[in-house]
Amino acid sequence: MGFEITVIIPTYNVAKYIGEALNSVLNQTFKGNVEILLIDDCSTDETPSILEDYKNNHPDRAITVLHQETNARQGTARNRGLGIAQGKYVFFLDGDDTIDPNTFEKMIEKAEGSQCDFVMCDWVYAYEDRKLMYVNYDRFLTNEYLEAEYCERLLEAATYFTVNKLYNREFLLKHGITYGEGYIYEDYEFYVEVAQRAEKIGIVSNPFYHVRVNEDSTTKKDRKTTIHIDSLVKAVEATITKFDPRWEQSYYHLYKYIVKKTMNYIRERAPMGQKRKTIKKVLTILNRKRTDYYVPRDVVPLFYFYFRRKYVQNSKINQLILIDDLHHKGQLTPLFRKAMKAKETMLKNKTISKLNQKRLIAKKNNELQRYEELSIKENVILFLGFDYRYIGNSKYFFDYMMNRADSTHELYFVTTSNEVPSKYRVTPRSLKFYKILNQAKFVIGESWIPLDFKKKDGQEWIQLWHGTPFKKLFFDSHEPFITTFNKNHKRDKQRDISRWDYLLADSPKAKEKFTTAFAYLEDRILNIGYPRVQWLKDNRNNQKLIKELKQSMDIPEHKKVILYVPTWRDYNYKKSVLDLDYTLDISRMQQLLGEDYVFINKDHSMGRNQLKNPNVITPPNTLEVQNLILLADVIISDYSSIVFDGLAIDKPFYLFINDFDKYEKARGVYVDMARDLGDFCVTTEEELAEKIVKEDVWLDHLMRLKEGYVTEGDVNSNELLLEKLTRTNLVNF
Repeated sequence: MGFEITVIIPTYNVAKYIGEALNSVLNQTFKGNVEILLIDDCSTDETPSILEDYKNNHPDRAITVLHQETNARQGTARNRGLGIAQGKYVFFLDGDDTIDPNTFEKMIEKAEGSQCDFVMCDWVYAYEDRKLMYVNYDRFLTNEYLEAEYCERLLEAATYFTVNKLYNREFLLKHGITYGEGYIYEDYEFYVEVAQRAEKIGIVSNPFYHVRVNEDSTTKKDRKTTIHIDSLVKAVEATITKFDPRWEQSYYHLYKYIVKKTMNYIRERAPMGQKRKTIKKVLTILNRKRTDYYVPRDVVPLFYFYFRRKYVQNSKINQLILIDDLHHKGQLTPLFRKAMKAKETMLKNKTISKLNQKRLIAKKNNELQRYEELSIKENVILFLGFDYRYIGNSKYFFDYMMNRADSTHELYFVTTSNEVPSKYRVTPRSLKFYKILNQAKFVIGESWIPLDFKKKDGQEWIQLWHGTPFKKLFFDSHEPFITTFNKNHKRDKQRDISRWDYLLADSPKAKEKFTTAFAYLEDRILNIGYPRVQWLKDNRNNQKLIKELKQSMDIPEHKKVILYVPTWRDYNYKKSVLDLDYTLDISRMQQLLGEDYVFINKDHSMGRNQLKNPNVITPPNTLEVQNLILLADVIISDYSSIVFDGLAIDKPFYLFINDFDKYEKARGVYVDMARDLGDFCVTTEEELAEKIVKEDVWLDHLMRLKEGYVTEGDVNSNELLLEKLTRTNLVNF
């Protein structure tokens, strides 16, 4: 039997975690043949017996257990596995880590489709309470692929992991790439070798590899001996000996990584008296290889001193220790800024103004600190709205709660909108807001929640989100345009995600996508439908309201209404002049359709596409988009989730997409959804007009699509959400 993948797992005293690691491999969605090689490195706990039990309890799986005769460390164990592996691809997994169920399926799909030497996925830290923390900001992750010399961009990484990669075994064998043996930091040379030998690397943007935060790890023990610094020197020597880069920046990035790690390790893992000796040994190895390498001009203060001032190249050990100490204490950057930019003498009135400002800030901070000591009130619900706006799911669930005669909840909505009655309205970031934030049992958001809002123990944070994604969302996309401008984008957003207790979904398909997009636990996603969609269902036959809405916009009753709602484009991010070639030519559509139709143009909240056409209705910003869906006869969009809202009440829709290739590079769409929606897609105005007139892709198509894209059953989303809020265990509802 041929194997597509060989998983190599070295183990040493991981009895507490190995079961979870193995389960994560056994529960992969990938249906191909997988070989699992377990190499135990003389564990002294129950690890060996657990491995044997797994092998015996899963006779249908290709599990091989090997026992090392002596403890030779992970590198030796991995090399032994690599030597007998039979899979076309090899994946290394540490015995205390886990992988997402989609890992192999997504990675081998990219590997096979593009003939990569290896494919890497992103990674995330995993804690004992199942919480994940994303800290990565490697900029090369915005790429789909790295090719030729730019494969060495892997050397830019803040952490050199070899375990989050699916390697073509022939690639490793061809170049004789193996791990170092007999010391701890055995993966340095392996990591650098695969980077400098690869011709093509595929990148999966999802953080499928979960690195357990394990204080018992072999790389955190034995701090009273020289084992760490001795291993470090051996690893650096072995790595530099084989280092033969193609890219001009590779020396800088590798040396930067090694020096920074050296300074960290001697501070945290080396015994007294070894600091200067170790730095000298490492610098000697580096500088013996080369000192005249490229150094970027725009670098952070730490690396400015290390490399532009040439403390590394000139082996200035005392200066390196001083700079590292200042950096570790958080003092280097402020001192650097003061030195680089002399402050002008402040005018007296400015000084007084600043003093007054400081007093006001101090007073507010004292108030906030007092609020943090307040107890949580079980009946208080705080709505943050959609970025403080009174719209969407937040609005409709709030309205439902507010209008309940038997409600015992104390409700608040954070907004400046006068549509919210004053008794419920809270000004964003006011003292009243912070007081209620600290008292609320439930905090309900519908978009990203600012990180400076502190979550208290005992609170439940519910994320309503704002739609079923057709366009790839967050971790499912490389998001190159956004991440290029903000390297901490994904790290900060994941910190927010880690605070969500539950996430609302509107369909089975949405739940499926949210799981990977947010790296979120499936059992924490509540697939009970959206309050905004519930409003549409409740009002689908409300002819009185529909008539009033048409009259408010001077739309003749006999005319058919076409709602055009394009979504925002990533490739316009931070651009002063927008690329609007993707927009529908409504004037042309009016010519093709005649006078029986009227167009409403509703741009995305982040867009600036105001059509200057007297025959096109631009609704006021105060009019909720759900009202427009309700009165529309046909909806035209592109990548927006709004079409799925309309689908719930059988509104026909079409997707006008003429920038697919450009959008795919900027964000991308879900391939399976693009396949499902294929009958609804058009690329020209002529094709679109023809479908509208012929009523092509009508009820039969809509009914088939509803199976996976609409909440099933005769349910009331508001009632279910309220019921879940009043239960102590939402997951087991």
